[in-house]
Amino acid sequence: MKIINSAIVLGFSSTCLAAQNPSQLQKFVPQNWQIISQAQGDLNQDGLNDAAIIIQPKNPKILDRKLMILMNQNHVLQPYATKQIPKWTYRDTENCIDDAIDEDSIKINKSLLDITFNGMNSCSNWYGESWTYRFKLSQQQFKLIGFEYWFAYKTDGKATRHSGNFLTQKLKTTIYNEFDDQIKPKITWKKLSQIQPNTLDKIQLQDDQNFLKQMIK
Repeated sequence: MKIINSAIVLGFSSTCLAAQNPSQLQKFVPQNWQIISQAQGDLNQDGLNDAAIIIQPKNPKILDRKLMILMNQNHVLQPYATKQIPKWTYRDTENCIDDAIDEDSIKINKSLLDITFNGMNSCSNWYGESWTYRFKLSQQQFKLIGFEYWFAYKTDGKATRHSGNFLTQKLKTTIYNEFDDQIKPKITWKKLSQIQPNTLDKIQLQDDQNFLKQMIK
């Protein structure tokens, strides 16, 4: 990830947030690229909506994805940072495995930036999973403050959710049933250790097999 100054980079330009929509966000996207996920919200707690988008080439043979963060400066969006998205996210090229990124892969809520990946098996009925990196802007860097990991069996609804908070250094694990609310969830708590690197510019975005190993030391 790199910080971007106000100059035009890769053909990006600014746009007024008041009229923000997909066609106007497209102005930030290089020619022959497209937006596959987008979100807006206040990232720096200044009362103005910022935005984040994930883009990729329209040519399906070119495997290249980027996250762009656009900050609202005086009611005008400006490119702030970019992050390369790993090629392993192109999972729809594998049999039965859906693409790891969808239209809901990035969200902005309460000044937090969530980046979520999926590992859904569309051919089998035995599992589904998703994992989320949670970042907060601090001292001009997006720092990892937490994560979510969810895994469920589609046959019987048995599910596990790990919720980690690096600010409180607590890990909450919930075992429950997606299909039966009458089954009482089992909740356990553990101490969560800090991980390094912990900033968006340096952290490696891992796939499902390595995500928990990365988060839980």
